[in-house]
Amino acid sequence: MNRILLKRYLQDAKWLWLSCALILFIYCWLRVWMVTLFDMSRFEKVLEQFKHLEKFSSVPFAELATYTGRIAIAFDEPIVITSIVIWAVARASDSISGELGRGTMELLLAQPVSRTRLFWSHAGMTVLGLGLLALVTFLGTWLGIATCQVTETLPTETIQLPLLDIEVPNPLAKSKEVLRPMSELVSIWHFLPAVTNLFCLGFFLAGLTCLVSCQDRYRWRTIGIVIGFYVVQLIFKIAGMATEDLGWLLHFTFFTAYEPKVFVNAALRSPELLSDLFQFNDDGQYVRPGALGSHLLLLGLGSCCFFMATVVFRRRDLPAPI
Repeated sequence: MNRILLKRYLQDAKWLWLSCALILFIYCWLRVWMVTLFDMSRFEKVLEQFKHLEKFSSVPFAELATYTGRIAIAFDEPIVITSIVIWAVARASDSISGELGRGTMELLLAQPVSRTRLFWSHAGMTVLGLGLLALVTFLGTWLGIATCQVTETLPTETIQLPLLDIEVPNPLAKSKEVLRPMSELVSIWHFLPAVTNLFCLGFFLAGLTCLVSCQDRYRWRTIGIVIGFYVVQLIFKIAGMATEDLGWLLHFTFFTAYEPKVFVNAALRSPELLSDLFQFNDDGQYVRPGALGSHLLLLGLGSCCFFMATVVFRRRDLPAPI
């Protein structure tokens, strides 16, 4: 019976998964290519013009000026996050309220299958799809790094001034440009923490959606509740980063645990920080969850939601189909 359920859920989800996977793969590949179109020095000058917006960034603009930092921005792009959210919410909302809304739940439970097995067959397919989507972002980024090249301007020649120990640029020398493979400048393994963090974000949203779905009978209302919660949490993060007076809001949003740029920067500069549960400032004050702490927080919240959803579904009285 499990095999039949998994086959059915696979048929229902394949086109949505393929669409999300195609978007993520192509965008992550193109994102690396777009990084090669802008000269590093010019990009630094652009960032200087928006220095007043640095408070909205989880890492200093100086880190975003590196090739690794600019590629890591992709994991904060709306296209990437939205694709994960669409898969997690769409599939998880169909687990219980979707079946009830279509009137197929009684037919499923009339078969020799327990409620727990029915729920986890659907939830397992959702989590498996999330893991594969996260892998697709990793492969798309890897392919971009492996195939793209960067045009770099070599330093101009210098002239040694007579009797002085001073070198000045030669105004008559022409600047030289060379092509360098992106793979020589960036390591794909530095983006692994961002990929796992993206999966953890989707895992939490899938668990939350399953919990709401197990308590409702209308799929559209389940989706509305989860998306409303998502938007409120996003507002909390933006408001908390905008001003110190509202900084306390950052303690009440799960987006505090989703900081892919921070974790990529840690993998690049200080890999030992990836095992931290908490992050503190120079004064010893708590700032945010560490890399490991953020992953465990999202996974823990998602696991609690899945467990509570299982208990609710096993105990609730299902409404008759309309």
